Parts: sequence; C-alpha cells; structure tokens
Amino acid sequence: MKNAMRTVAIVGHSETGKTRLVVRLIRELKGRGLRVVAVKRCSHGFTLDTEGKDTSDFSEAGADGVAMVSPEGWAGLGKEPEAEPSRMAARLFPDAEVVLVEGGKDVRRLRKIEVLRAGVSGALMSRAGELVAVVSDMPVAGGAPAPVFAPDDVSRIADLILALEEENMAEITLEVDGREVAMNPFVRTFIENTVLGMISSLSGIDPEPKKISLVIDRTEGKAAPGGKP
Repeated sequence: MKNAMRTVAIVGHSETGKTRLVVRLIRELKGRGLRVVAVKRCSHGFTLDTEGKDTSDFSEAGADGVAMVSPEGWAGLGKEPEAEPSRMAARLFPDAEVVLVEGGKDVRRLRKIEVLRAGVSGALMSRAGELVAVVSDMPVAGGAPAPVFAPDDVSRIADLILALEEENMAEITLEVDGREVAMNPFVRTFIENTVLGMISSLSGIDPEPKKISLVIDRTEGKAAPGGKP
C-alpha cells in the first residue's frame, strides 16, 4: 500500500514571518490529530557536530552519516547534498501526513506558500506553477496567481494544505524467486533512491524516468556476457 503525504514549502524573504507561520500551522494541524513533520532548509549549510565531541570525531574520520540517540529522541546528519525534502521526509518519517518545509524557494516542483510582509518584500518570487497560496499583510501588487490569505488565517491555510493532492511514493514491487516480498516505506524509499541514483549517472538516460524495470537473474549455468552459448 502506498504511503501518502502532503508537502508544502513556506518561502519568502528573511523577516517576513515564515517561521512564525510554520509554528502556527504545526499547532493547527496537530490539533486536528495529524502527524506533522517540519524541515528547515539551510541554503548556507549547517552542522550538528561540536568540535571535541564524539560525533565530530566520527565525521572527521569520514563517516557518511552520524546519529545521536537518547531516551528523549534522536537526531541525525547525513552527507546527501540537496536532498529532495519530500523524499527525505518519506525516508526518515514514513508515517508523516503533512511535511512543512521552511525555505526552498529554488527547489523545483515543490509546492509553495509565499509569505509577503509590508516594508520587507513586495513582488512574488515563486513560479506560478508551484505557488499554491500567498500569505500577506498587504495587497499583492498586480494580483496573485493563487489564493491570498492574511497572516492570521491559519485555519484556512491549513484547510488549503489538506485539500492539496496527496503525494504518493512510487509503486515498487519486489519479487524473489517468483514470490512477492512485502516492504515497509523505508525499504521502498531506499530502493527507489538507490536505483535512481545509479540511473542519474548514466549518459543518455532521462534523469526523471517514469517507470523502471530491473531484473537480476542469478540462474546457474547462464552464459557470461560476451561468451559462447
């Protein structure tokens, strides 16, 4: 069964109120009983490692990922540049129903709610095809190609997010010796990302294929490639 979630980015210039809107949306959506994940996109990079701590030593030693686990929760840092927010959320939080991304104005095909604020920003910067709503405390110059909400219209903004078409994970079927194997969301996402990563390195191949078929035949006695039958 496919895992479904709605992902939307809250974008805009600094000091427009993006963080405040994300916090209020989390509270509103959680109040409706939904599982909500927040992703902060840091365009200038970040680190969770502190010099002199064990996690810093692990990173400096070349670890591809570092995680911290405690009775209160966990945190992790992976070396996957420009991870696509919805795929990353599906991998880390497979049960999420809503993913709110703060930032990501330059991420293609990511649905966006742009925040405007008088004296800080004026013109919209999001692509019309990606913009699903505008949150502004002033009239939008020249109009907007999407619904416009006031900053306090949190309930109506939440309604709009929940009305968005659900994003579904790719349908992946794994068969071993003719028997279909059940996979949880983490495994499906891992397989999808691994195969897509390999394909993206091949020349002449669409980097965003719609359907992929992979067969690994380990039947004994098969002729080696290039060998005689």
